[in-house]
Amino acid sequence: MKETDFSEFRNGWRIVLAGLLGTAFGLPAIPFYTIGVFAPIFAREFGWSFATIFGGLSLLAASVLIIGPFFAMLIDKFGARLVASASLPCLGLSYMTLAASNGSVGQYYLSWLAIAIFGLGATPVVFTRVINSAFEERRGLALGLTLSGPGLFAFVVKPLAQLLIETGGWRVAIVLVGAMPILIACPMVLWGFAGLRARNVDAGPVRVNASEGMTVREAFRSRSFWLLAVVFIPMSFAVAAPLPNIENILRSLRLSPGEIVQLASLVGIAAVAGRLLGGVLVDRFWAPAVGMVILALGAVACFILSLDDANFFMACIAVLLLGLVSGVEFDLMAYLVSRYLGMRSYATIYAILYGIFVVGAFVGPSLFGYVFDRTGTYTGILKACALLLIGGATTVLFLGPYPIRKIQRFA
Repeated sequence: MKETDFSEFRNGWRIVLAGLLGTAFGLPAIPFYTIGVFAPIFAREFGWSFATIFGGLSLLAASVLIIGPFFAMLIDKFGARLVASASLPCLGLSYMTLAASNGSVGQYYLSWLAIAIFGLGATPVVFTRVINSAFEERRGLALGLTLSGPGLFAFVVKPLAQLLIETGGWRVAIVLVGAMPILIACPMVLWGFAGLRARNVDAGPVRVNASEGMTVREAFRSRSFWLLAVVFIPMSFAVAAPLPNIENILRSLRLSPGEIVQLASLVGIAAVAGRLLGGVLVDRFWAPAVGMVILALGAVACFILSLDDANFFMACIAVLLLGLVSGVEFDLMAYLVSRYLGMRSYATIYAILYGIFVVGAFVGPSLFGYVFDRTGTYTGILKACALLLIGGATTVLFLGPYPIRKIQRFA
């Protein structure tokens, strides 16, 4: 265990704050945490199935997997500040085009494709690259704080979107949500990342040597890379896929509309707690062991939600656990990549693994919707998720001890 030392935050707090708001209003937070609010409206207004509505997330997955590494190279070449500040306004404008939906599935998917492509410069790949380069001793906590953004957004946006829908209609709500990356996140990134160079981010007393670690080719040949890929796939599907469907999952448990809103809002609170708790734990303990415990808790949550007789209290425990696990997953992933594969080609390697991750996270909601459309229940697929998480909890332990890498220290 390490002694508590927060000296790195004296010079790096602006980066953390900018990263927090960037992840809160970037990709995937904006579309991922709002689609569940608008899905019932699209289904009622246009007669679309839930599988069709959540199919937009599948386009995000394909774009991140195929085009994501290209954006990662842009980050290394031009710097996180330029890439993120250009991408965030484009993401907001692309999201606003969903307000023009008129019943055409083709038009709807075209909006999602624009969201995916123009938002790729505002993913956690950008912000975790900066944090991992600026922090060493308190890297986990810095990642946890930065990646708390999506959880805070999830907590605020669900009741806010509902209020906007009731006040001005769903089209106005979409436009106002889309304005958030433009008016809030972009100015903060320009301010917080001011002075950052394209390479070797200098933001604190400790900086990881950017030449330490694996190249992309070396990573592909390493055992650690493929173990991480095997862990991230079940983690992404089993934790991230239920979240956009959480309102409908709770509805299938015959909870009242008021109870559903209360429980859905807890996801954001639990995710923020998970971000911070996970960051503190990986700074002090062996990260794979932390991951094993977290994934096991996710399995418990999925199993509880699969029970037909789950009551409000049981559902509350499950939602809190699921939110907690979803809060840990991104910073755990970024932390493990930086520790086991290094910073030499971090952006590109993380982008590839992040692409693998979002395949499960974005395709999963559509599969959940398809299963519900066909069977009228989520029981079977939730039990499958519990088994996948148990498998991931076992696999992560095979990563072994951290590789020893050099650290540069500055006065």
